[in-house]
Amino acid sequence: MTGALCYISVLYKSASLMMFGYAGAALLIFACLFLIYRRYTIRCSITFPISIAECGKPLTVRILLENAGGLPCIRFRCLLEQKNHFLNHRQKEWLWGGPAAAGTNSFDYSLVIEDFGSYEVMLKKIRIYDLTGLFYIHKTVKCKGAVQVLPKMQEIGVHLSQAAGNFFGESEVYDDFRPGDDRSELFQMREFRRGDKMQSIHWKLSVKQDELLVKEDSMPKACPVVLFLDYKNEKRIREERVNAYLVILASISFSLMDVGCAHYAAWYSNRREDIVRVRVDDEESLFLFLSSYLDETFERHEKDLIQVYREKYRGENYLYAFVLNERLQLWKNGEKIMKFHLEDWKKELEELEIVL
Repeated sequence: MTGALCYISVLYKSASLMMFGYAGAALLIFACLFLIYRRYTIRCSITFPISIAECGKPLTVRILLENAGGLPCIRFRCLLEQKNHFLNHRQKEWLWGGPAAAGTNSFDYSLVIEDFGSYEVMLKKIRIYDLTGLFYIHKTVKCKGAVQVLPKMQEIGVHLSQAAGNFFGESEVYDDFRPGDDRSELFQMREFRRGDKMQSIHWKLSVKQDELLVKEDSMPKACPVVLFLDYKNEKRIREERVNAYLVILASISFSLMDVGCAHYAAWYSNRREDIVRVRVDDEESLFLFLSSYLDETFERHEKDLIQVYREKYRGENYLYAFVLNERLQLWKNGEKIMKFHLEDWKKELEELEIVL
């Protein structure tokens, strides 16, 4: 418009149109300088009131905009990028906001996440508009926050035998209620009873207390089950299959924990280039395992998980090795016990029974 006014004013030799042209040019220069100034006076950050979301339900994203300039910001646009670590997918979305007065301003948005996983939500850039709302300038921000969408856990039938319930082996975790035969850890000191061995008497402490005291050794809480998560990225990733895979593994681990069966969840980490395992025996360790696993980025590998596990943890015994792969096949000690179909996997998971 400024160029057209200047051209017409020269063509018709109109001083009034030339003045309008000069005014338009001055407005352009003022808008440009104002936007450059505004670019340095506005700062943005992103927070999440709740960092754990439910799949398919709105998640509140809060953008804090600090306006250090004296004039309000009429409107702005923010570019948000969601990155799913597990699926290695990215999704971008522009959000409108404004007006923002001088000082700190808070803007809440609803973000719906459709897949399970660990997400990194990054505020990449912001478009700052001038007072007319016509011109804008970009500012790179790059602030981020973490959100986790944990898979839903479904209770399945687990039948725990006496051998699995009283499994004995080496472990760094000990029973808080029962004594055992591991002399490397002291369970408690108690008074001498008829039938106790003389070797178990703590002679120095007995002399100090003027009574016979006996040392009771601890009982290691070994894991009879190892759950191997053999997920390998497919060429064509199907979100429905990945969501089913995550729900199945979470349900199996939860159900084992619920009946009191301590177990290891093990997988090959491309980030560490080694096998990783997490012990699961309560809710806290279950969520630790799920959070750690969802943070992984998977690539195609030809590692034999059981073989790599035995090489790393030599001499450690277990009773059952469960393997769940990306084709939704569940194996127990080398025998396939279930093949989940993508159309009926929820019903098949309800009918699944694990006998230990």
